[in-house]
Amino acid sequence: MTLFLLCFGIKGAFAQTSTSSPDTVCAGASGVPFKVTNTPGSTYYWTVPGGTQASGGNTNSITVNWGTTPGIDSLSVVEKTASGCFGDTVKLAIYIMPLPTATISGADSLCYNFAGSFNIAFTGVGPWNVTYTDGTTSTTLTNVTTNPLTVATPNLKATTTYTISAVSNKFGCTGTYSGSAVMTVRPKPVTSPIYH
Repeated sequence: MTLFLLCFGIKGAFAQTSTSSPDTVCAGASGVPFKVTNTPGSTYYWTVPGGTQASGGNTNSITVNWGTTPGIDSLSVVEKTASGCFGDTVKLAIYIMPLPTATISGADSLCYNFAGSFNIAFTGVGPWNVTYTDGTTSTTLTNVTTNPLTVATPNLKATTTYTISAVSNKFGCTGTYSGSAVMTVRPKPVTSPIYH
């Protein structure tokens, strides 16, 4: 009984404290590190409702594999000292972000050496980074906040198909992409010489 009072105080109750700043992780992220300051001889009991502890055991430093379901979650730890006393539960709010997606669309019929345009629509948390290609040259746009985004092509001299090759957001989450945009270029007329 004396040990209980020394460890837990007169009230004998645990408190819960929260780390001030919420954290963000990408859905499905693996090997994400978390830690608390180590006290020699202490044991740490981690709880990861929205993922699984990948490494670290009962140490002060662990890695987590997060689930693929977006939403608000939390990570918590309880420290037990070498003398057997438990500390307060410390929690960290975790926002599991949905992975970004990008869909390219559009079709245009252009005269020779004219420009067209296509659209890229995003989902997930922005700003976004996207790379699109015409089959020969790739172009990367960063910190995109407009959704959907309209992209102007250069003046085209041949039918060109645009596709996306990569999409991510500013938090480093990489996602999926789909679609294509076909710019059909009509040939310019070939006029005969002037006859008299």
